Amino acid sequence: MNRVLKVFLCLALSALVMAGLMAAALIHSLPADGIHLTIDGESWMLPPMHAAQWVVVTACLLVAALVVAIVVPCALMVGLGVPLLLAGLAVGIAVAVALIAAGLLLSPMLLLAAAVWLVWRLLERKPKVAQASAAATIQG
Repeated sequence: MNRVLKVFLCLALSALVMAGLMAAALIHSLPADGIHLTIDGESWMLPPMHAAQWVVVTACLLVAALVVAIVVPCALMVGLGVPLLLAGLAVGIAVAVALIAAGLLLSPMLLLAAAVWLVWRLLERKPKVAQASAAATIQG
């Protein structure tokens, strides 16, 4: 099982590296002389970007990716983990309350059963017969 997890980890890391390389290739393949953008029939012309602006854009994209990499797992943990934890606690408390109630309701019966067992045990005890020593039984 440990080997399967290592294989999946290697596949996930290689997919992450490939996605990063593809994103870098996409960013650096954009035209440097300006970008023509059309949305719903309206068009914008973005001015050409210089090297410092590309560095800022790349840094902003890296920060956004880092925020997503941290926020999404935390949101999943809070969104799924906390309700499951609360449900488990609720079930555990319900079981504990049921066991306590059963213990209280059955305590007279348990006390009676313990008394009967103790009396039975005391009545079963028989005095031990003294056995003769081994030297007394050997005749010779």
